[in-house]
Amino acid sequence: MKQCPACNRTYTDDAQLFCLEDGAQLRAVGGGGAAQSSFDPNATLAYTPARETNPPPQNFYPQAPTGPPAAAPPSWSPPSYTPSATTARKSNKPWIIGAIAAVVVLGIGIVVLLAVIGRDSASNTNKNSNRAIVSNANAPRGNANNANKATIPSTSNLLKDDFSAENWPTGEGAYGSFYEDGEYHMKGKPKLYVFMFPLNRANYETKDATVKVTTRSVDGKSPEYGYGLIVHGKADQKGTLDGYGFLIYTGATPKYEIVRFNGGEPTTIVPWAASGVIRGGTNSNQIEVRTDGSQLSMYVNGQFLKSITDTANFNDGYVGLYTSETNEVAFDDMEVDRETSDAKR
Repeated sequence: MKQCPACNRTYTDDAQLFCLEDGAQLRAVGGGGAAQSSFDPNATLAYTPARETNPPPQNFYPQAPTGPPAAAPPSWSPPSYTPSATTARKSNKPWIIGAIAAVVVLGIGIVVLLAVIGRDSASNTNKNSNRAIVSNANAPRGNANNANKATIPSTSNLLKDDFSAENWPTGEGAYGSFYEDGEYHMKGKPKLYVFMFPLNRANYETKDATVKVTTRSVDGKSPEYGYGLIVHGKADQKGTLDGYGFLIYTGATPKYEIVRFNGGEPTTIVPWAASGVIRGGTNSNQIEVRTDGSQLSMYVNGQFLKSITDTANFNDGYVGLYTSETNEVAFDDMEVDRETSDAKR
């Protein structure tokens, strides 16, 4: 008799070697010493009736294995699942829209920040970068016909120009400057400043004189780099400017600046400084400059602002009008009084 050591099932056929239930190798059992074998090679073999089971395994494990053996990797991989286009759009659309909106908002913020930084830097430090291209629309022309149009009341020491007589350049050659309602209108160009001299300069000399002019911003938007008076001004046939500019800015924070032009190149003498006496918006301001030898003093609306000393030997010349960028400005009621300089008051 044989017995399965795993399930203890017994078999009477001594010729059977393996258990039909679990495939374990059978062992002989019986009383007393060595197991008696009933195997008779000449006898007819008798088998237990066949049972519905898988063929016995070829390998024997004395104990149950701790886990299945690692399977060999397949020779192909099933294709990964890819959601349909409709499903992907539905699930990702809110995220994509949110990301695009965030990028747009961030881009707008950076542009606005750079624009504010660039504007403040230009206004406060006055690096003169936007005045690098210089233009003189009124180089000496010697046009006697235009000069004779002026009927300006004057004496040997006093000139009054209310801009009722056209003694200043107009038209395309003057960058569109024109007369309107008894005022002289000017505007510049992007990254360009424009200055004008009168056609007949005989009585516009500024040596030891008091010069006044009333000016305003037409639409309330001040030219970025100011507008105002040129004194001791001169320009050659090429249009390069020498002289001093006394400028105002009538934007949100009204301020003034004094610049020296030498060969057309601007040099800041007094950087932009805020002043409560300068009126903003479309309000008119009277700019006044008093020259006495090398001393030049600036007043606005009758209030003293600043004095400078001429170190470039620009101690004579003519009155000029100045503006920058594209904002329109108007000038009126000019006086050149060589009888009452600052030192004589």
